[in-house]
Amino acid sequence: MKNIFSQIFKFSNISLPSKVKDSFTEKFGDSINIEWLQTDDFYEAIFYLEEIEHIAHFDSTGKLLNLKKNLSTQATPKHIKEKASQHGELMNVIEISEEVIVGYELIIRDEALIRFSLLMNEKGGLLHKSKL
Repeated sequence: MKNIFSQIFKFSNISLPSKVKDSFTEKFGDSINIEWLQTDDFYEAIFYLEEIEHIAHFDSTGKLLNLKKNLSTQATPKHIKEKASQHGELMNVIEISEEVIVGYELIIRDEALIRFSLLMNEKGGLLHKSKL
């Protein structure tokens, strides 16, 4: 069974280029519970740093393409919380960075308990809203 899952999800036998390993270690050296996935020439690391889940995407040269960081609702910037509250109750927040913060993925639920996914830019402008 483990072999089937590893083939489907590519969890095992990932041969990381040394540039990817070095870049990850340089940026996130104190991380724990690191899992690697590979898609074509891109590498994804899922890990915990300071008790917060992160997902980092690297190219084969070791360049960090983007970083997603799970935020608690309390750690969410005030202006993002205010904009999200116009759509419903804030349930989950992921901060997206590409050298600087470029946006947020949020899950909210409305008064009817219907959940929605929101994509906002760094200023809180709504880019996309879809029902989950």
